[in-house]
Amino acid sequence: MRRIATGLAVAVLAVSGGFFTQAQTTAPVPTATTAKAPGTAASQPASRITIEQTVKMQAAAILDALQNDGDFAAAHTKAQGLFDQVAATAGEKSLDAFREADFALRLVATLEAAKKESRQPLLKYLRTNDGLAHTLVFLLNPGNHPKDVYAMLDKLREKRGEQLDKYATLAAAICVVHDKPFSRQINENSTQSADPIDIFDYYVKNESVMNFGIKQVPAELLIYVVDTTASIDEMKWALGKYVHDEIIGRHFFDIAYDYEHFLHATPKKVTEKGFNLPNILKYGGVCADQAYYAMAIGKAIGVPTAYTVGQSAEVGHAWVGFLQAQNGHGFWNFDVGRYEEYRGVKGNVFDPQAKQEIPDSYVSLLAELIGTKPVDRQNCVALTDAALRLKSAENFSPVAWDIEPANLRPAPRRAEAASVLGLLEPALNLNRANPRAWFAVRDLASEGKLSLEQKKKWSEVLLKLCGSKYPDFALSVLGPMIETVDDPADQNTLWNGAFNMFKNRSDLAAEIRMGQAHMWEKHEQKNKAGQCYMDVIERYCNAGPFVLDALSQAEELLSGKADKILSLYEQTWTRIQRPQQMAGPFMKQSNWYKVGRMYAGKLQSAGNTTKAKDILAQIGDATK
Repeated sequence: MRRIATGLAVAVLAVSGGFFTQAQTTAPVPTATTAKAPGTAASQPASRITIEQTVKMQAAAILDALQNDGDFAAAHTKAQGLFDQVAATAGEKSLDAFREADFALRLVATLEAAKKESRQPLLKYLRTNDGLAHTLVFLLNPGNHPKDVYAMLDKLREKRGEQLDKYATLAAAICVVHDKPFSRQINENSTQSADPIDIFDYYVKNESVMNFGIKQVPAELLIYVVDTTASIDEMKWALGKYVHDEIIGRHFFDIAYDYEHFLHATPKKVTEKGFNLPNILKYGGVCADQAYYAMAIGKAIGVPTAYTVGQSAEVGHAWVGFLQAQNGHGFWNFDVGRYEEYRGVKGNVFDPQAKQEIPDSYVSLLAELIGTKPVDRQNCVALTDAALRLKSAENFSPVAWDIEPANLRPAPRRAEAASVLGLLEPALNLNRANPRAWFAVRDLASEGKLSLEQKKKWSEVLLKLCGSKYPDFALSVLGPMIETVDDPADQNTLWNGAFNMFKNRSDLAAEIRMGQAHMWEKHEQKNKAGQCYMDVIERYCNAGPFVLDALSQAEELLSGKADKILSLYEQTWTRIQRPQQMAGPFMKQSNWYKVGRMYAGKLQSAGNTTKAKDILAQIGDATK
């Protein structure tokens, strides 16, 4: 079995936006041992306490005051000020300081968005259930609306409050996935999730037979378990049939393919009989139904799974990705649960937390969470938040400590690239499965804020940590960095190096050639750009939909040269393999059909109506 690491777009949570506003920083809340009267100078204690101790006391003081007076605006300002002080002055090893300052800021900022009548009860509850509080607060991202997330937490708290801290990752995952009613559209059929309370009860009751357990699974992975849209009865049926099965993807092929529908577009039997797991198994379906079935039974037995869609050279396709573990290491398998001829096609997955499609490569990276500690994941988020605060703050000028703690940095950080990178590196050492940290590096490069040496260093780090295991993800970060190299010869060398590295993946290799072509066009080297487009057409016309973009771009370069354009389309269409017989709606998705239609149009424009009719006849015969 080939381990595929293909395919969270996980949105970048800028600390200066989304949940965290660039509040005006004020002096931090003084601790109980350092309070001073207004207008008096602070006396320096004989033995200074550490920054970790200082932050812990000040964060507690902020939350205590908030619990007493309910003034969220004031607490937000104070928490932002404390976090900025830490971002500026804490050493990279003062992880507790970063984590607790960020926790206080995230908790205050997100609770501030909750329903007014729920804020104080939830604050009190979370402060007495610290494991749940930290898990949920550090899981939240801009794809979630805190008001809805906390409404779901309130519902869980009312019904299962005594269990939530014990099942912190499960509760947090349900809150961020089911903050809105959750459903899926599988072609003509729609599915709706069960009541989130019932989903919580199902996993608690069956934890002992879940493939990976529940309590120790990171919430970032559990979101791909609790996003089930099968009914509880269907899940029980699947659990009885597939419990402890480790190769979920193979059950994609348990579903008989409905060739009558594929070849003749007749109604699917499973749609007529009722769309549910037992009926899919009994009556069969097409790839979408096969993928949904394998995905749903995986979630029923506690395996993170992802319904994945992509486009080959012939037709759109659906398959399943699922998490596997071996010798303490995890990996997502996007190969077993799809047809052989579609392997190597890049896919997209619906992120159930961000509520948007993301490349399956972002999901693959989450396998690195297996074996990580909660505190390390939270520290990684806190360091990344601090890095993004430095990156985004135009006027980053935190106030000085009232009483300077011990073990500060020799000099405060400034809002510049070197400081940002200095926080992102330890963040990724703690948890390389954090796309936000990688994207922060990418964005620094895209914004022209990295030197060539910094780009080279981080490209090496990226390829070392992700290149062989997660090539799609590596290229999604590496490509924008290469694009920022000013000298076209240097950039071309880097593109060629990337091409040689990923040449066995036609989709990635084609993407690289397109990047090269755009670079040459930008520098008005049309012949070289055209060579890149032709390389894509000649090598990969039967590998994926990218040939259509290459063909369009090559035609644009040949503007005004009708004969050459006609020859280009003729050469391209004759290179594309005609798909096997399939129903018209499916055939019309293929490169062969689309390029054939465009070629016929060019022939008609050139006055060659006889040949145009011949091409259209071939396509027409194929679609009958």
